[in-house]
Amino acid sequence: MRMRSIAVTLGAVFLAFSTLPASAHTVLVTSSPQANSVIESLPTSITITFAEDLVDIGNSNSISVLDQAGEELSQGDISVSGPTLSKSLTPSDKVGVFTVAYRAVAADGHVIKDQFTFTVEVTAVTTSETQEEPISNSATEPENKLSIYLILSVTAIVGGLLILIFIWKKQGN
Repeated sequence: MRMRSIAVTLGAVFLAFSTLPASAHTVLVTSSPQANSVIESLPTSITITFAEDLVDIGNSNSISVLDQAGEELSQGDISVSGPTLSKSLTPSDKVGVFTVAYRAVAADGHVIKDQFTFTVEVTAVTTSETQEEPISNSATEPENKLSIYLILSVTAIVGGLLILIFIWKKQGN
């Protein structure tokens, strides 16, 4: 009986420590206007979409749009809808490079803070003619990391179960 309780305790401890939490964090999926794009006029709002839903707690999320002189062009409150942040812009005929700085809090509590630029030119080509490059976040982890954790967890669980079965059969003899 004592051996059985030791085996069950060891098995429970082994299983508890073999499961690893998912370590993936959300990333920027798209924005409007897109990062590094060239557009003909300043939009009426900025929209940023992430891979996961965001939380809206106090002033935890923000979008700031600055022109080349450092003047703030965003106005009003930020809107959070699922994975999307948006904020209105002050109407303006300004041209040049604009910097969008953002801070968002994902549902898992992870804070995403970054920035990108876009350019407004009167003679700009339409966004469908520009070459779009996928947005990447250098802080992301390799996608195969989750599968490695899954394989290790399954191996540990199966190994623990085999040890328990071996102990139970040994006690039966």
